[in-house]
Amino acid sequence: MNTTFINIVRAVAEFLLLVALALLPVVSVYIDVVVIGNNVGELSVTEITQEVLILIAALITWYGAWKHPDRRGLLVLMAGFFSCMLIRELDGLLDYVWHGFWFWPAILMASASIGYVIIFCRNTVIEPLSNFVNTTPFFFILFGMVSLLVFSRTFGSGSLLWIDVMGEAYNATFKSALQEGLELYGYLFIAYGVFKWWIKDFDLSSFAIDKLNNGQQKHTTDGDLRH
Repeated sequence: MNTTFINIVRAVAEFLLLVALALLPVVSVYIDVVVIGNNVGELSVTEITQEVLILIAALITWYGAWKHPDRRGLLVLMAGFFSCMLIRELDGLLDYVWHGFWFWPAILMASASIGYVIIFCRNTVIEPLSNFVNTTPFFFILFGMVSLLVFSRTFGSGSLLWIDVMGEAYNATFKSALQEGLELYGYLFIAYGVFKWWIKDFDLSSFAIDKLNNGQQKHTTDGDLRH
């Protein structure tokens, strides 16, 4: 099949996948607010989906750090950061220990990740990072981070915008639904970028190359035997 045609098909397929991902926050918030009737709290579909996505991102990067010593420093820092984000998202659960307890396991995770990199693999951060920032997955992750940490916190803020816009019609459920939906949107792109990176640079791509090489070697061997 023509390579140009394959590239176009892949681009269209990725566009449709991204459309589906962009609709997921709307669907999850609708389920929470309309179907279930909650205020998008800690045990909502939206919050749980966020936690699952950042858990996936953390697990993939921890696995990559274990599998690839040549970029271990970068991946440990990324995995530690994603793990801290997960701990922060689980603050409602961790508050059962005491209010604000999430801060301490997050600090421990951050300190352990940074300390490990400084002691054992400080030379595998800068060059892998330089290579990574030129890839498509990096920009997906970057877009997700900006959406999560900046856009959701500002555009989804009641005190900064919506109290003045809505006046007496403003309510906390609207603010929670909007902000949590935007956060989920950011988490989707972070997880998608990490997953795309895994497919491109981790085991899946190398597995496919090995299979292709083995197939070519087998074809060559069979041809030699026939001659």
